[in-house]
Amino acid sequence: MLAAVATQVGPLLALLGVFTIAAGAWWAVSGDVVPAHLFARLTALALLGLMGSFALHELAHLMILRRIHTVCEVRLERTAWRLSLRPRGPMTPLEVAAVAGAGPGACALVGVTLWVLVPGSALHWWYLGHLVALVPPLGDGRALVTAIFAACRREPSTTRRA
Repeated sequence: MLAAVATQVGPLLALLGVFTIAAGAWWAVSGDVVPAHLFARLTALALLGLMGSFALHELAHLMILRRIHTVCEVRLERTAWRLSLRPRGPMTPLEVAAVAGAGPGACALVGVTLWVLVPGSALHWWYLGHLVALVPPLGDGRALVTAIFAACRREPSTTRRA
């Protein structure tokens, strides 16, 4: 999972890496350490925040999906703009809602914990930002709304696409 996330965000990490190397070269030539510290910190935040939060998000979905006995397969799908899990098998509206909320919920929990434990860091924003995934046009939000409507119509099961 972490390798898939790294591949997905690779271009951004590569760009930050180039800037970090250039800033280190500038430090070696000029003695000015500020750009090197800036880009090293940005790269570390991107590695821990961007990669860590997306890996946690998808792993939380996967943990819940693995507990649902009617899900027979879970595939990892990548496009140019997203990385997501695609389960196969029927699920109840409650199970769909649990899967949809697990990714953003786990990230929010880690984000709040980081905010409390490391108040001077911006790392928590990478994790708290996953709450945006619950907005209905996005995948998790759309699945959550679908699950709520299915529960209101008392549909026995639905297919969840994470």
